[in-house]
Amino acid sequence: MTAPAHLCYTIYQGATFRRRFRWCTAPYPTKLLNGKLVNAQTGRPVPDTDLVPVDLTGCKARLQLRADVLAPDVLLELTTENGRIDLSLGDGHIAFFLDAATTAGLPYGESPPTRWRTAVGQLEVVHPNGDVTRAAEISWSLNPEGTR
Repeated sequence: MTAPAHLCYTIYQGATFRRRFRWCTAPYPTKLLNGKLVNAQTGRPVPDTDLVPVDLTGCKARLQLRADVLAPDVLLELTTENGRIDLSLGDGHIAFFLDAATTAGLPYGESPPTRWRTAVGQLEVVHPNGDVTRAAEISWSLNPEGTR
């Protein structure tokens, strides 16, 4: 099993949000060291030629933002079904999209679930055979809009 990537994203309230990352595997264990992907056994940088993009053909994806992992309330949901996650770019790319109207409507403040400043989410990919992989764990922050 591959360990999930750890990512951090900021949503700017009132602005279109587009981010993507490339999900790849290597033929050996890897880890992040000072922001660089390295071979976990040797500490040497992982060359691009060793990275193999994950085939996302026929997959679906889901992610729920919550105040913390165990919080019962969903602050925001992104899925391939609601168009907020796109797996169609190929070459292992996973893209997130929120339009400006959606980000403008996100309630900024200190009291989840009615208002929030930070959230966490776990991106799960559902493969055609039914297997589910946690591809990423993402920390989210919401930056309030001053121009309205």
